[in-house]
Amino acid sequence: MDLNIYKNKHSKEFDGTIELNKVFSLIKTKASDLPKADRLGVVYASKSKKGRKHEDIVSYNGMVFIDVDECKEPKKVKELFIEIDCTIATWYSTSGNVHALIKIPVCKTKDEFKRRYELLTSDLRDEIGDWGKLDSITINPTQLAFISHDTELFVNEVPTTYEGIYLPNKPKQNRTISFDFYNDASTKWCISKAQDWFNDILDNGYPQVLRYAITLGGWSAAGYIESNNALDVLLALIKHNNYLNSTQSSGSLETYLKAATSSFNEGLKHPLHWH
Repeated sequence: MDLNIYKNKHSKEFDGTIELNKVFSLIKTKASDLPKADRLGVVYASKSKKGRKHEDIVSYNGMVFIDVDECKEPKKVKELFIEIDCTIATWYSTSGNVHALIKIPVCKTKDEFKRRYELLTSDLRDEIGDWGKLDSITINPTQLAFISHDTELFVNEVPTTYEGIYLPNKPKQNRTISFDFYNDASTKWCISKAQDWFNDILDNGYPQVLRYAITLGGWSAAGYIESNNALDVLLALIKHNNYLNSTQSSGSLETYLKAATSSFNEGLKHPLHWH
């Protein structure tokens, strides 16, 4: 299996690929006293052709990276992972804590990955108890893990698959917001389309918000809807969208509003005509 590699913790564009077995070989044989910021980084959970943005993910690798921090009993934590049939590998981190890879089904979406991750880590917390603390940052499928050194790296050549997954939450219906006070036919049509767009945002909201904001800006530049009205509608729809306001969202509400305004203004520079 090939994994994306990055030069260091600040890298955004991947530096190439590396085989999982090669990563294991480096962990077992290459001791390093390099600062964490300068060490090679690996993304275990997903693949990308561009970088570490969620929208750049092209596939998932069928495993979860687990990082156990604040280990009071690192040896016991490592032994626990060795006993778990679905462990692919486990090793000590440079700081003396414990890392592990757990085999899961190859996910099709970020939502599926997160639901599998959340149930898995819930089970692991029960097993680990007060021996250590799971770092929840690894719910990010593009999270970097830095190659550390452990001559006694454990590798399971025939791991089973952890099949557990939380059922998806039934999407809440977006709150109804009325724009009946706009009477112009082309304005009403633009607003109707925008409402349809935002009603369909249930995940991965950031790129969709940017795209819709640019489109509304372009329609405003072409004279189909007054710019002040279009921007008011755009911001109201963001504020009333359940996903964009949820903890599952990939950004904060303030980020969406700021980015939407910027993209809308960019759209005003490029009139977008209906065909």
